[in-house]
Amino acid sequence: MGANRWKGQGAAVVLASLLAGACGAGDRSGGDAEAPPNVILISLDTLRYDHCGFNGYERDTTPFLDSFAKQCVAFDRAYTTMSWTLIAHMSMLTGLYPTQHGVMEAELSLSPEFPTLTERLADEGYTNVGVHYPGWLDDRFGFGRGFDFYESAPSAADAERKLDKGLDGIRRGWPYFMFIHLFDIHSGSLLAPSSTMYDPPAPYDEMFMEGARGKLGGLDMQAWWDKPAAPTPEQAEAIVALYDGGIRYTDSMLEAWFTEWQDRGLLDNTIVIITSDHGEGLRQRAARFGGHGDLNEEGLHIPMLVRLPGGERGGERIDSLVSLVDIVPTVLELTGFEADGRLPGQSLLGPARPADEWVYAARTNIRAAVRPDRKLIYLESGPALIYDLSADPEELQPMTPGKERERFLAEAPGLYDDALEQLGGYFVPPSARDVGALDEETRNDLKALGYGGEVGGD
Repeated sequence: MGANRWKGQGAAVVLASLLAGACGAGDRSGGDAEAPPNVILISLDTLRYDHCGFNGYERDTTPFLDSFAKQCVAFDRAYTTMSWTLIAHMSMLTGLYPTQHGVMEAELSLSPEFPTLTERLADEGYTNVGVHYPGWLDDRFGFGRGFDFYESAPSAADAERKLDKGLDGIRRGWPYFMFIHLFDIHSGSLLAPSSTMYDPPAPYDEMFMEGARGKLGGLDMQAWWDKPAAPTPEQAEAIVALYDGGIRYTDSMLEAWFTEWQDRGLLDNTIVIITSDHGEGLRQRAARFGGHGDLNEEGLHIPMLVRLPGGERGGERIDSLVSLVDIVPTVLELTGFEADGRLPGQSLLGPARPADEWVYAARTNIRAAVRPDRKLIYLESGPALIYDLSADPEELQPMTPGKERERFLAEAPGLYDDALEQLGGYFVPPSARDVGALDEETRNDLKALGYGGEVGGD
């Protein structure tokens, strides 16, 4: 497994250069036998960028993360690769866009010929510990590869118990990688008779609106998720208050964990990355609540924090475009390991992505290309919609063949050709494998969470 390969490779030199703000990979010719840094990667499922206090939200949803962000480099224009947990996390943990890794359907799994981040770190001697919400991050898709400990946890409280068990396997003096996927912000079961869409525990369910649950009693949340909904203003406010309550609860759990990890020395010489797989629609523009924001900003625009050891470069904010595919190149660079030229992303801490370079989101039947001034949404048949993100950051004035037609026809062909040309130049790994339909229990569980259109097998 190459467990000693990191010794003498100058990982400390590489990290020191990045802490100073350097752009290169550092001098790998020298160095000592110091272990490379530990890595903690936390994915807060369904967390919108604009519902975080450290990004300017008016509600006190993230007091711990607001404080922690002062030790971090914060990214103001980070994008996911799709508003679907499966696709986004596969990009997060491989460094590949969806059209590269190919895992865009419930029946597909990552090719065993392409490594995950976890496998790369395992080959370098890391002990790898992971917990995840059951369903989209299960072993069947390839997510468990390279982990020494990888178990599902249906809640943050359960994740805490599982992490305690997994962390017992960390070897003293050797680096570790810890991956945590939390689902407590996401909608709960929509089929439960008492469903209020979002289900934070007390007292967080009342923190932003007294009696929020009572305002939603007896309503068909599954119908509101899947079909056009007509909530009263008070009901809509109650749903957002419960969503925000889930964020505040998750923030409180993180505060407790980080305090414990600090006391145990687990944050010494440790890189921490906190992000989300996608945002949430909250019926901001669509008639229904479901879809997780789809390809609009509320779905694709995500929070991203990177804390370097010792909090170096803390307080910096970066407004250039970054993507989930940049996480793997960043970790490889910060740990001092060899870069992989096949990856389309770049280090989050290196030079800014050029303004004419796109980042991508995709699922099987629709795709988006984003650059600082434009978002292009396209189908296999061609371009469908353009947003001018400079003049219209809230995406209220789309250009389509039927609206702003002349401008659409003037811009669409060039943008489309340019986006396809860049995407077509990327490495094409072996195709994803067909692993068959999800089992009935998993399908039903995911349907209850609002994934009726994604689970397949019907």
